[in-house]
Amino acid sequence: MTTLFDELKIGSMILKNRTFMAPMSLGYGDQTGIPTLQEQAYWLERAKGEVGCIITDATSVDPNTPYLGNTLCFRSEESILEYKKFTDKIHAYGTKIIPQITHPGPESISSFFGVTPISSSGYLNSMYQQTRELKIEEIPNIISMYANTSYQAKQAGFDGIELHCAHGYMLLGSFLSPLKNKRTDEYGGNLMHRARLLFEVVEAIKSKCGDDFPIILRMSGSEKIPGGNTIEDTLQLIPELEKRGVDAFEISGGSQYELPNKIMPSHGEECATNLKEALRIKEISHVPVLLVGKINEAKLARSLVEEEKVDGIVLGRALLADPDFVKKAKEHKDAQIAPCTGCLAGCVGQQTKRLYGTCVINPFCGHEMEIKIEPTVSNKKIMIVGGGIGGLSTARMCSLRGLDVEVFEKSDVLGGQINLASKITPKKEMHKWIDYLENECQRLHIPVHLNHEVKVNDVHNFDVILVCNGSIPNKPNGDAYTAHDILGDKVDVHGNILVVGGGMVGVEASEYICEKHPDAHVTILEMKKNIGDGESPANLVSTMTRIQSLPIKALTETKLVSVEDGVKVEKGGETQNLGKFDFIVYATGSKPDPSLYEAIRETGKETYLFGDASCVAQALEAVRDGVNIALKL
Repeated sequence: MTTLFDELKIGSMILKNRTFMAPMSLGYGDQTGIPTLQEQAYWLERAKGEVGCIITDATSVDPNTPYLGNTLCFRSEESILEYKKFTDKIHAYGTKIIPQITHPGPESISSFFGVTPISSSGYLNSMYQQTRELKIEEIPNIISMYANTSYQAKQAGFDGIELHCAHGYMLLGSFLSPLKNKRTDEYGGNLMHRARLLFEVVEAIKSKCGDDFPIILRMSGSEKIPGGNTIEDTLQLIPELEKRGVDAFEISGGSQYELPNKIMPSHGEECATNLKEALRIKEISHVPVLLVGKINEAKLARSLVEEEKVDGIVLGRALLADPDFVKKAKEHKDAQIAPCTGCLAGCVGQQTKRLYGTCVINPFCGHEMEIKIEPTVSNKKIMIVGGGIGGLSTARMCSLRGLDVEVFEKSDVLGGQINLASKITPKKEMHKWIDYLENECQRLHIPVHLNHEVKVNDVHNFDVILVCNGSIPNKPNGDAYTAHDILGDKVDVHGNILVVGGGMVGVEASEYICEKHPDAHVTILEMKKNIGDGESPANLVSTMTRIQSLPIKALTETKLVSVEDGVKVEKGGETQNLGKFDFIVYATGSKPDPSLYEAIRETGKETYLFGDASCVAQALEAVRDGVNIALKL
């Protein structure tokens, strides 16, 4: 039986195991196009974790055509030498490394510099900016760029390349997809004409680099949308691409513009989301078939290869959550793998705020250079007040440093607000964070005290008190129902319900009501232009798709005025009466509760406050701030 940890041969490249790290743009680059020390440390950490092959971020074949800001590229002979130093570092761990070669095409941000991005046919790109059709006389130069960049990668010590033509995205994807390619010349029309540029690029790379430099092709098994390429189209391309020299296929899926939730499978999307298409391709392919798309559990990763469904697996955000995923999976230490739950809050959400991408459960991601776990010489006893994700992550970090730590939780379960956030079916996997951290507390022998609401008198036997006991939901009066009451099953509402507040919590409460009572009717009031504020873009697409199938109506840019004698609202300067509702639920945010912290601090104890008890935010901030405190004790 072939296992995930057996060697894999792709052309002339032999991997020590059958795992790959997917390219993920996290914003760590700079204008040189050479991997920064931050990027290198990030990739080296995954090489240490024994991944078989790292696929670096998108590498533009045209240094003057960037993708998403500071893009990897080869600008000079000097840059090739710098790249060679980096690839040597990766090879020292026995890991192979290849760049994802692409021309950003329509996805270039060149329009910000006054240059219109090129595409197969002029259209609005994913950033809603106009592109222009690539002229046929410009195509030979584009093909040369692909070949020359691939050769530069070979000179720089890379073991091969990945060529991107998936998702109707970037230049080759734009030409291949019938959703984007509306050309009437020999590069448009039927499938083989749309694939002509791809064929010519593959042939040029092979001619320039030789047969001993493998090409892995990332492609959509299906674009999963009406009018897009289907699996039947892809099956027609496989023998043509093999004939031209493609050495392996990495099967993704979806269309970036219409279905980002299929490209970055998140909440509610099935694991191994592109497996159905990969199985069909493997039936006819004579070269290895690799699978990407929400492979976030070790058991699943092993079984995909052992059952001969695919030849290798490509891990993305699972390696952000735990750089040692592969090593732990090999040792069958599955319970010790920090799980990716598909939240996209750190890896994507932070970048939407113009910050470096990171990971909720792994705040070291992207900060491998500056934060380290150093053993402590302190013999202080640590009390952690609050058993949510912030408190448990902090307890784990204290223990890993050698500190004597105990956790106190006032309720009968651990998890805090993650228990509420994971209530609806599509988000249940978020509870994997708590399962993992609870297991870690057991493994590290951290005492956890449930049903223990800490009072000031409880702290005397401890030297340091870390307070992360959460926040209090806002509500207009003591009798009002909140979204927390609904998600915590403290009350049961049905019939005609008004939810005041359409952020993530309000939307989750609305969905949960409909899950429990399919005959309910929910109206969401939201003052902003859209509901679901705070969700990552891909998760928001999934959420909105679900909302449309449920008896939920959203009234946006609408303000609640009063609830006496019917619900009165204001929209566009006009007051409306929505009539009576059976129940009104408030999802209008929460406020910090620092009272316990202040009382403990008055005793003179070394005391720290973090999480929602300090400033209402999300799990990412609670874990990050708690871990940073633990690293300094």
